Amino acid sequence: MERLFQISTPVGLVAKLDRAYRMPSGLLVLVELKTRWINQPFLSDVIQLSAQRMAVMGQTGQVVASYGYVMVKAPTGRAFPIAHRVQLMTDEEIVALIKKREDILAGRLMPRRLHSRNACLTCVFRAQCDHPRA
Repeated sequence: MERLFQISTPVGLVAKLDRAYRMPSGLLVLVELKTRWINQPFLSDVIQLSAQRMAVMGQTGQVVASYGYVMVKAPTGRAFPIAHRVQLMTDEEIVALIKKREDILAGRLMPRRLHSRNACLTCVFRAQCDHPRA
């Protein structure tokens, strides 16, 4: 069941979990469910799980694994999800990402070009960027 977690320090963060499994040791392992044609985890999935980890630990004080799983299922009725184990980012890395985003949105930092041209299609800075688009 999805559940909302939030913290206010060291940064404000709200995260909604898809699933968390408690191991016999008491350790929580986070799982993110994705439906997509490409059967692989993305960096955005790792960031999402890492933020969830930070919020759960901050709100509850429970120990959450430094790894999680991205379950990818193709958007067909018969497909079974495939589990991909991913290493999560540290709290410091998540805080740095949040601060970098705030700096970009406030105009204190210019966004850098992405390696993926496909990411340009949904980027909010698309009109200001000089990245050549296909």
